[in-house]
Amino acid sequence: MIGSADEFVGLRRSWDGTDWQRIKRDEAPLEVWLEIVREHPDMRFWVAFNRTLPAEVVRLLSQDSDWRVRARIASRKDAPGDVLAALSADPHDAVAASVAGNPGTPDDALTRLTGHHWDQVRSKALNNSGYEPTTNEWTADIA
Repeated sequence: MIGSADEFVGLRRSWDGTDWQRIKRDEAPLEVWLEIVREHPDMRFWVAFNRTLPAEVVRLLSQDSDWRVRARIASRKDAPGDVLAALSADPHDAVAASVAGNPGTPDDALTRLTGHHWDQVRSKALNNSGYEPTTNEWTADIA
């Protein structure tokens, strides 16, 4: 268990791979996660990798000003559907791509992403939705 914000920061700044694994898998009390997010903004990206984050922290990080933090949250298998739906409208393409590829993304968000301007996002959203165009649709696209 990670017992303090300072411990988390120390683990992240360590050169020991075991310490880095701890920041991804060890639990911490909600108050510790909130302190890290509040007092150590440069650690938010690394917090987003922790597999045991409470939903409250996931929701908070989904609104972070750093697109890398939002993209990491968008790729989490445990991200709540409403968070993924909100992130599907994110202005950063990498965030949209992460949402489009997340198997937990709600259908309405995937449908929205099939109209995205970047073909990689559209393709991921189509693949994730299980949509398979008919031969006639493919022919119409070619013509």
